[in-house]
Amino acid sequence: MTMTVIASPQSRTPQRTSRWATLCASLAGAIVLTACASMGTAPQDQVKQRATERWQALVAGEFDKAYSYNTPGFRALVTPAAYRGRTGSAVKWVGAEVTQVNCPEPAKCNVQIKLDYQPVLGGKIAGSYSTYLDESWLQEDSQWWIFQPISN
Repeated sequence: MTMTVIASPQSRTPQRTSRWATLCASLAGAIVLTACASMGTAPQDQVKQRATERWQALVAGEFDKAYSYNTPGFRALVTPAAYRGRTGSAVKWVGAEVTQVNCPEPAKCNVQIKLDYQPVLGGKIAGSYSTYLDESWLQEDSQWWIFQPISN
């Protein structure tokens, strides 16, 4: 005759209980991460990323790339060459940082940029300065674009 012994809850060791708790915690964490990933990125994060990319392009002198962040309506009326001509050459941008993103409406965000620059006077750089700029970003066709007026 064979006898089967079933372990009672009282016979669990602390090691088995600890492994079980770790497994449950890992599973719960994976579920939470999957749920968060499926929700998408917050508008503030999307706008911050796009504004940062745009300013990185401007600081690097990549005006065609920076131009691509403008609204489709702006790009339909302002050529890349005209866009480049709007920037001028009186300053050299040396750095930019998105310091604040506020989205008062579902399809509009206001962005504050800290801009580091050096004035160019007579072909020579005259010191280093910082200032803050405000930008408006609009969502169109599920994408965020910087809004700039057509005329200066």
